Amino acid sequence: MTTPSEPLTETADKPHAISRATTIKCFVAILALSFILRIAYAGHLYEDDGLWFTAGEEILRGKALYRDIYFDKPPGLALVYAALFWIFGAHILTVRLFTILYSVAISGVLYKFGSRLYGRPTGLLAAAMFAVFSTTYSAGHFQGLNTDLLMALPYTAGALMMAGSLCWSSTEAKARWHALAGGALAGVAFQINPKGVFDLVFYAVLLGASRVLMNRRRAAQDSAAPEESPSLSELPPVRPIWLFCLAAIGFVGGALPFLVYILGTGSLGRYWFYVWDWGARYGAYYKPGATLLATLSRSAGYFAVNNTLLIGLAFVAVSFFRRRGFSGGRAPVGTGLAGPASEAYLKLRREFESDRILLIWFAVSFAGVMLGGRLFPHYFFQTLPSLCLIGARGIFGINSALNARTPYLKRAAVTLIALGLMFTLVRFHGRSVLLFSDWVRGTASEANSDWYPEIRNREERLVAAVVTGAGENDTTDRSDIEAFRTVGKRNRQAGGALGYLFVWGYRPEIYYWSGMLPASRYLSTQPLTGVPADVHYFGNNYKSLITEDAAASARAELLRDLEATGPKYIVDELGFFNSSLSIQSYPELQSFMTRYKPLGTTGRFFIYLNKEYSKKNQRRKSRSN
Repeated sequence: MTTPSEPLTETADKPHAISRATTIKCFVAILALSFILRIAYAGHLYEDDGLWFTAGEEILRGKALYRDIYFDKPPGLALVYAALFWIFGAHILTVRLFTILYSVAISGVLYKFGSRLYGRPTGLLAAAMFAVFSTTYSAGHFQGLNTDLLMALPYTAGALMMAGSLCWSSTEAKARWHALAGGALAGVAFQINPKGVFDLVFYAVLLGASRVLMNRRRAAQDSAAPEESPSLSELPPVRPIWLFCLAAIGFVGGALPFLVYILGTGSLGRYWFYVWDWGARYGAYYKPGATLLATLSRSAGYFAVNNTLLIGLAFVAVSFFRRRGFSGGRAPVGTGLAGPASEAYLKLRREFESDRILLIWFAVSFAGVMLGGRLFPHYFFQTLPSLCLIGARGIFGINSALNARTPYLKRAAVTLIALGLMFTLVRFHGRSVLLFSDWVRGTASEANSDWYPEIRNREERLVAAVVTGAGENDTTDRSDIEAFRTVGKRNRQAGGALGYLFVWGYRPEIYYWSGMLPASRYLSTQPLTGVPADVHYFGNNYKSLITEDAAASARAELLRDLEATGPKYIVDELGFFNSSLSIQSYPELQSFMTRYKPLGTTGRFFIYLNKEYSKKNQRRKSRSN
């Protein structure tokens, strides 16, 4: 692998060099852009947010993750939420503002990565592209702070360090340091999202490619004239196997602090079951054919609405294929280059090898996306950093290629790309304009009332209004979307039923909206029924991932939790959609539910009131009369 010590898109005298002051101004603009594209969505909770928010609050209440809180993801995200709530308070705006800053931090790493490979202009464009394209897909998956977005920063930084061990490490010590640091960052990413391990896969493939490249160049050196031979000093200063071992050691070191926390809280067994055992079973839930079809359809949809990324990817892939002769240490046929000793050859070869790094990273990351099975929109965060780098490189490459063509062709290409970008922005940020408009008016418009996140949040706040005693009112027009939390907290009594609520199903957002305490460690029914939360709503077309004995054991534990806390209300979300999985369908829970009076439905939820509380209410009313 060569050492692209000079930016690849700049000549030796750097006519297009960008000053530090200009870079800072560009990042101020990127920060403003991220704020504009995200802040309008700060008034809603999105898919899975309820789990992240509730787990973070429970940790601050002294609960241990996994041991006392059901959580089916590695600990990184929950600990970040807990830290944010500890410092700034448990507010939606806290998380949304942090997400904006975090997105800009990822842009910063992409700027560094792109600058190293191609020069500052490409790095800045990649940074700006991430600010835009990290918001241009399903809002419910792209506007929240989830495991995939949180993973993106250490995942990208880890890939940068790993590539650096081969490409811009001038000494053995630096190469070793880059490999170790890259592995550590991958270890952190892994404890946020298991797919962070694909950074190590990327490094293994990259090192393997460098070995193949080394052998090819040795063959070229043996057959070429001395002045045409590539310098082997440009190849990795440390043997690839040792670099990978250092990365693996770093990986363990990066993951270790999280394991220390888990061991210290006595949560190892549940951590293994909830995250890895369940995760492995869930990954195998869908047949390979179904996964392949989902990959094709979801990827086609993603690139159709983010066509700028597709254009950049197509250009770089075709360019790489046409220049593949560089891998043998010779100029490809038809390039007109004088030979390996020429400056033009060296520049193009470095560009070719930088393209290869990014294409390998994208391909490996895309394999990680496929691993999820269902290909939910937020999975594409794993490929987005590599796509932004490839897209920026492609746009500059298209511009350079068109400089030699007619002005008419260049204008047509620029217009096509601009129209594609405009389509993406209008498609996804037309909603931003509507949300800004509602915020100014202080009420939800008809255009937003049927928006899926609005429907979900309205339903959840209606339930929160009931369980906090505020009454079943439509809360759409409330200026304070967290108002019920104050009511719920005010109604709490230490150790009493008034402060506790249990939600059967998977809508932990109700805990957050109401401000009431979870009556059990089980924030989802997945371990209680054995059925994944993305499947259990759809009739009887499901299968359990665990044995009935394991699910029954979890339900027995749930019953002990409910006996201890005696929640005032129980909300059955799952039973509304699937009667065979309702809380009343399990014999061991039926006797406990006789203590609760059904209040009917609120939205798409069955609500049950503790009869003891109902009797106290009646006695209170009779005394007042």
